[in-house]
Amino acid sequence: MKKFILKNIVLVVILALTFVGSIVLMFFCEGKRRTVAESMATIEENARTIESIDSARKPNSVAESETRIKADTETMSKKNVQIYRHFGKPYRQALLKLLKNIASPAELNTELPVDPSLVAKPKPAPAKEEGEEETEEEVAETKPATPEPPTDEEKAVFECELDSSNLVKLDSKTKQPTRVNRVVLAFDEDSLRAKLAEIYAEVHQDSESSDDTFVIPDTIQSERARLFEKLFDAIIEAPEAVDPARAEAFRTAAAAKFAQAFAIFRDDVQALTLENVNDRVAHELFLDALGLPRLMRQRDCKNYIDYLFEKYLSSDIIPGLPEDDQIEKERLVVDFIYGKNLNRQALPVPEMVIPIIRNFQIKEDLFRKMKDAGIGRLLSMTAGAFYGSTLDSDAEGPILSFTYTLEMTGTMDAFDKLINSLQGAYKTDRVYVIKDIKFSAPYEDLINANAIVAAHMDSGANNTAVVRRSATAGQGIPGAPPAGANAAQQTAADQTATALVSTYELTDPHHPEYGQPLIGEKRDEIKCTIVVNYLFYRADNITPQ
Repeated sequence: MKKFILKNIVLVVILALTFVGSIVLMFFCEGKRRTVAESMATIEENARTIESIDSARKPNSVAESETRIKADTETMSKKNVQIYRHFGKPYRQALLKLLKNIASPAELNTELPVDPSLVAKPKPAPAKEEGEEETEEEVAETKPATPEPPTDEEKAVFECELDSSNLVKLDSKTKQPTRVNRVVLAFDEDSLRAKLAEIYAEVHQDSESSDDTFVIPDTIQSERARLFEKLFDAIIEAPEAVDPARAEAFRTAAAAKFAQAFAIFRDDVQALTLENVNDRVAHELFLDALGLPRLMRQRDCKNYIDYLFEKYLSSDIIPGLPEDDQIEKERLVVDFIYGKNLNRQALPVPEMVIPIIRNFQIKEDLFRKMKDAGIGRLLSMTAGAFYGSTLDSDAEGPILSFTYTLEMTGTMDAFDKLINSLQGAYKTDRVYVIKDIKFSAPYEDLINANAIVAAHMDSGANNTAVVRRSATAGQGIPGAPPAGANAAQQTAADQTATALVSTYELTDPHHPEYGQPLIGEKRDEIKCTIVVNYLFYRADNITPQ
C-alpha cells in the first residue's frame, strides 16, 4: 500500500483535495438548503397572515366603492383637463404669472402703466323699495364699527395698517411716505374659470336664442367689459377672514395689487401679438385666457384684419418679404393672411369671426417661429381647415386641428431650429404636430453632393484593395501573416481591412467629416415644405365655439 501511494503520489494528492473540496461544498449546500427552508417557512407564514387579515376584513360596500370610483374618475378628468390646457392656450402663461403675482404677499415692483379703470369702488348699498324701513341690524351695519384686532388668518391674506415700519414706502412722484396694504389674492386657474362661467351664465340667462343661428350682438364689447368688471369685483372681494370693518380697505389694496399684476399681464400678452394691447383688448384677452373666446362685431373684425395687414407690411416678422417691390410685398401679405377663405373687401359672416381671430393667432406664432429660426424666405402658406377639423368622426370632438402647409427656403440649420421650435411649443401651451417634411435643393447642389459621395466611395474601395493586398502579401501591416496563409489568416486580414476602410466612409461617426451637410452648408436656397397641425382644446371653453 505504501509502495502504491509512493508510486501514485500525484493521484493521491488529487483525491485528497477532491475529498476536502467535496466536504466543503456539502457544508455550503447544507447552509443554503437551510436558508431556503427558512425563507419558504416565512413565506408560508406571511401568506397565512395575509389570508387571515383578508378574511377578517369586510369588503367595501357598493356605495363606498361607487364613491371611490367617482372620486378617482373625477381626479383623472381633472388631470386630463390640465394636460389638454397645453393645447392652443397662448395667453395661459401670462395668466398663470398674474395668478402667481397676486398670490404673493410682496409688493409688485413695476413701472408699467396701470389700467385706471381698475380702481376699488365702494360697494353700493342694496336698493330699498319705497316705504321700506331699515332694520336695526342694517342700521348697525352702516355705522362705523371698531375693528377687532387682526387674527392670524386675517394677517395671512391682508397686512392691515399695523404699526410696522415695513408698511411705509416713498411715493415715486411726491417722495412722500405712503401707507402700503399688502394683500394676498389666493386664486387658481380653475376657481377663476368657474367664477367667470357663473357670471357669464347670469348675464346670458335671459338671452338664449330659440334657434341655432349664431348672432353677434352690437353690444358685444360692452358686454365683455361688464363681464370683466364683475369678475374683477369678485377677485378683490374681501374673504371671510377679513374683519368687515376693514373690508373696504382690503378692496382698495386688492384693487391696487391686481392693477399692478394686470399691467404685467398686459405687457406679457403684448409680446405675443402685433396688435396694440390697450386696456380694453387686455380685458378681452384675459377673458380669452379663462375660456371665453374673443369675439367682436363683424365690422370690428374687418378693421382688426386690415390693421394687422398694415402691421405685417411695416414689420419684418414675415421672413423674406421684398423690400424694394411694394406691390409684390402687398401681394404676398394678402396671400398669407387672407388666403382662400377671406375676401378682403367683404365683411366676414358671424360664424367666421372666432375662427379668424384664432387663425391669426396661429399664423402670427408661425411667422415668429420662422423668423427666430432664421428662415430665409416664406414662399407660401396654405390653411387646410379654416374652421378646424376634429381628430375623429365626432363633429363635437374636444380637440380641433388646424392644418397649415408652409413652403420656404433657408439653410439646414434654420430648418432644424424651426422643427425643434415647433416640437417644443407645448412649453408655451401650444401643440404642433408635424405631419410631413420634404426637402429639395438646386440641381447643382445635388450634383456636388453626389460627387462628394462618389469620391468617398471610390476612396473607400481603393483603400480596401490596398489593405487587402498588403495583408495578403505581409506588407504594410505590422504583424501580418506571411503570404500563402490559410483561410483563417485571410479572414483576419479581411477584418483588418474592413476596420481601416471604415475610417473613410461617410457613415463612420469617428470620421472628421461625419455629419457635415452636403447640401445647404453655405447656400440658403434649400426648399422645405412642412405640413403641420395646430391642436386646439375647446372642451373647457365657456362658449361652444
